[in-house]
Amino acid sequence: MNYKRETYKRYNPRYNPRYNVKYIGNQAESINKNVKKHKKVISIILIAILALSVSYMSVKECFNKGDSSFKTTILYKAINNSMATLGASAKNTVRNEDKGIEAFNIQQAIKDQLGFFRNKKNKDKTKSVMNETYNLNEFNLNEKDINKNEVGNVSKQDLAKNGSKKILIYHTHTCEAYSPGEARKKDLNLTVASVGEELTKNLKSKGFTVMHDTTIHDNVDYNGAYYESRETIKKYINEFGDFDLIIDLHRDGGVPKARVTGNVNGDSVAKLTFVPATANPRYKKQLEKMNKIAANAQKLYPQLFREIPIYAEYTTGITYYSQDLSDGAVLIEVGSDSNTLDEAKNSMKYLSEAIRLALN
Repeated sequence: MNYKRETYKRYNPRYNPRYNVKYIGNQAESINKNVKKHKKVISIILIAILALSVSYMSVKECFNKGDSSFKTTILYKAINNSMATLGASAKNTVRNEDKGIEAFNIQQAIKDQLGFFRNKKNKDKTKSVMNETYNLNEFNLNEKDINKNEVGNVSKQDLAKNGSKKILIYHTHTCEAYSPGEARKKDLNLTVASVGEELTKNLKSKGFTVMHDTTIHDNVDYNGAYYESRETIKKYINEFGDFDLIIDLHRDGGVPKARVTGNVNGDSVAKLTFVPATANPRYKKQLEKMNKIAANAQKLYPQLFREIPIYAEYTTGITYYSQDLSDGAVLIEVGSDSNTLDEAKNSMKYLSEAIRLALN
């Protein structure tokens, strides 16, 4: 009897509110609200995906030539975000100029598709070039090949020492040009490649054995240029062994002229900065060389380097900027796109002297 009474109470709306019509109605209304909320969120996501797809197709249509570069940009962004989930900072993985865009922004992608991309603080950017030319005869230099008239105050003893030291200069972004005019040019006499030639001339005058490679690596895919230049470096190392110094010479971008212009001995110069990939396994030895060069420059030419001579904000970069291939591999930014070509060239005679002191 008691059992039946309890059962009766359990299913009787008078005793159990769960079976009250009003209660059931409220529950149903709550469920409907949640369903509507979820539908709204899903709708927003679908609209966003559709908008991005349409925008991407528009970019593709407007920039057929830059299509592969744009795809590479998206790939780098995906890789960067994936690494961030594993504990690596996306900010410190790839330079903004190498990522192409610091955030997935369609308007910015359209504006900067040619490869010159600014970050929010206008700090760091990069470069360009192409041509499979290897001047392998450079390393057959002997005493007679050294132009003693250009050596200056370098002693005969230093000349003898320097002749045994090998330096490779190349450009991941060979086509980067200076002000005024276009930011990228096909005529290498007007680009950072010309600055590399000036550095080569000055280093040779000090007795060093120098090879300057002007292969254009960024002609097809600006952001994929590091993969191309990496293969070039491997060829040289396989042919000649390791180098005492390997310089990837770049031109920065988006930095105000006042921040990247100095005066040395009356010459207007484009200021320099090193950009290492700090997670590469050879970083410590590279840091020693960078510190020696920067310290010598600071002592002799206080305005040759920027306020931060070694911009150690990046960890892996794109393939470590190939700095994992040699203890002597460094990346140097020579001024910005606000500098003139002459200012960039003026810096090279002073940089060559800082390098001479560092390697000795």
